[in-house]
Amino acid sequence: MFIDVKTLLKERGEDYELELLTGQGGLEKVITVPDINRPGLALAGFFECFPYECIQVIGLIEHTYLNHLDYDAQVKVLNKIFSNEKAVSCILTDNLEVFDAMIKVFSDLEIPLLRTKLNSSFFIGDLGYYLDCKLAPSVKIHGVMTSVYDLGVLIIGKSAIGKSECALELIRRGHKFVADDIVNIKKLSRHNLMASSLKLTKYLIEVRGIGIIDIKELFGIGNILDEAYVELVIKLEEWDSAKCYERVGLSEYYAEYLGVKVPEATIPIGHVRNLAVLIETASLNQKLKNEGHFTAKKFNDKLREKKY
Repeated sequence: MFIDVKTLLKERGEDYELELLTGQGGLEKVITVPDINRPGLALAGFFECFPYECIQVIGLIEHTYLNHLDYDAQVKVLNKIFSNEKAVSCILTDNLEVFDAMIKVFSDLEIPLLRTKLNSSFFIGDLGYYLDCKLAPSVKIHGVMTSVYDLGVLIIGKSAIGKSECALELIRRGHKFVADDIVNIKKLSRHNLMASSLKLTKYLIEVRGIGIIDIKELFGIGNILDEAYVELVIKLEEWDSAKCYERVGLSEYYAEYLGVKVPEATIPIGHVRNLAVLIETASLNQKLKNEGHFTAKKFNDKLREKKY
């Protein structure tokens, strides 16, 4: 995954109060890593293991150091940092003054030089989160994403098994809708997956026999979410009398996406099963497990302790 500086400006320029000072010719430069670097040590001459591929942020400390150098020294050190082929962009924070040496170097190298009024700490934190989301590994899953009792629930199963209808009932019961049909899942960390819809199908759900409906328009903004963590996977499948389904709940099952394991429950579909209630119950039970309350294990322990 990657984005370019032009996309960063388009999507976050207004929010971050970014202005392009020079280096317009480098707006197509690709940002490949979410890390952000403050080049303080490099300005002082230490370049070992320097991350040239990162966006470089010059804050008050770096700016003050540069201000103590003469014009030629400024040009020399900035050239050494940004003449590398991996260099992407430089951003001044706190609405700091632009030195003539900066204009020359970034114009000559065609490296975008941006400036924001935001302070360094706030800006780096916010930009880091944005880049983490944009550059995170992702996978597209066929299913429906909902939030049930504030727990992110991904419903999967074969086509026409009833995923969308089940989600519709959950929404009618007051739960929240995230995505239908194609769910985009991103890996934000070693343990966290974030799900969202495609832009084309945002807020839309397909119900066989009715067609495509807009959840936001039909149920209101209170029943939608733009994204949600994937915390439980519900797998719907046709009832198979030859298969042994979980009845006590001692065994734990997991689905795995992008190397992250997520608790999974398989619900067989019968003729009179209320799927929405079952998913609500599974969600509440998972929330209890997350808090350390494992009902099946407690019941099993009581059986072992019972004396006859």
